[in-house]
Order: sequence, then structure tokens, then C-alpha cells
Amino acid sequence: MKPTLIVTHLADRDSGLVEEILVELGLPVIVCHALDQASLPAIDQLAAIVSLGGSMSATELGRHPFLAEEVGLLHAALQRRLPILGLCLGAQLLAVAGGGLVSKIGHVCLGWPQLSMLSEARLDPVFADLPAGLPVLKWHEDRIDAPPGATVLASSPPGTALFRVGPVAWGSQMHLEVTPSMLLDGWLTDSSGVAEIEAAGWPIADFCAECSARLPAQMAAARQVLRCFAALITGPAPALTSSAP
Repeated sequence: MKPTLIVTHLADRDSGLVEEILVELGLPVIVCHALDQASLPAIDQLAAIVSLGGSMSATELGRHPFLAEEVGLLHAALQRRLPILGLCLGAQLLAVAGGGLVSKIGHVCLGWPQLSMLSEARLDPVFADLPAGLPVLKWHEDRIDAPPGATVLASSPPGTALFRVGPVAWGSQMHLEVTPSMLLDGWLTDSSGVAEIEAAGWPIADFCAECSARLPAQMAAARQVLRCFAALITGPAPALTSSAP
């Protein structure tokens, strides 16, 4: 079968739980990294796309040709109804590809806010089982306003926390991909990450403790989400009433 494309944008090149779960389920994957500046695969070579987080912004496509190319690929995937999962920056790129709006909020949104699931999430084929009130990791500087016709599934201000575009494309501002090695041993030990955390008002020791306490529950929920997403890659698209681009 065709592979799922995982796009990474951070220097660590870590695809976290996403690649772990897809490989565990026997699905082929290919990983492309933004900093390699290599062309992305053609849409007809792919079964699905997962776009992960990064320090770049979907408001600056002119400065980052790779992101502009990625938005084009996501738009083509929306037209073909290929499964898409965008996390943080990936969600912002998906929003732009679907005709939504991404804007700067003027500060870093960083922490573990509780997720407020909306009634529309109850029948969602991927996120229906995500627990209401789950503390989730958010680390971003941009606000998402979901595309016209999208279904908003959860809120966690500012902007849209979780949305679906058409039947098989999802955007999540939450970093559901993170693992202990990725977050605790990686992002939280990087000097630029530490500086950003402390600038946001978190003493680094306190934030590390918060992450250690909160991460296991998020990972358990994220594994179920990713397994549901993987099932759509090999199965038929769900019948939903929300409009598709």
C-alpha cells in the first residue's frame, strides 16, 4: 500500500508517537523534514499526511517556501479526501489549506490547559474518545480560525483547539505527538526552549514537573486517537454531514 507522509519541522526530526503507532500497526511511512529543503512527494504517491509542529509560522509562507509547498500538498489532499492529521504548526497549515485564518496572538501560549470537548466531537471517528477536561500540551504563538464549513470539536482559547475539515482531515493545536524522550529529554533541555518557557512565566523546574505529571495521560489518549486515524488510512472514509472543501 502507499505510505503515509510524516512531515517534521523541528531540528530534532522526531516524529514521536505518530510514527511509533503507524509502524506498530504495520503501515508504511516516509518522513520528510522541512530543513532538508527537498521536494515533497506527489499526492498520488501517498495514502495520508501527518504534519507536525515547528517554530515557523503559517503566517509567513512567503519566507518559508517549504511551508508554502506543504500547504499546496495539503490542499490537494483535501480535494482528494486523503486522511490528514495536523498537529500545532501542522494544524495551522491545514487551516490555511482549507481556507481558514491563522494570525499572531502576540505571546507564547504555553502550558497544559484542560480541553473542552464540544458536542460535535461525540460522533467524530478519530477524537470521540478523547476525554473531556484532559490537560493537553499547548506551545504556540498563533491563533487558528477554522476554515469555512469545518467542524470545531474542542476549544481551548485562544482560537480553535481541534477541528475537522471535510470527512478525514483534522487539525489539533495540541502536541499529541510528544513522548518522554521528545519532550522531557529534548524540548525541555534545549536552551532556546528553556528560554521560551521562562519568558512565558514558567520556572523551568516547575514546567518540567508539570510535563512529567501530565504526559502519561495525554499519551494514553493520543495513542487511541492515532489508532483511530490509522484505521481510516486503510478503510473507507466515514459518512459525515459536514461540508468538505
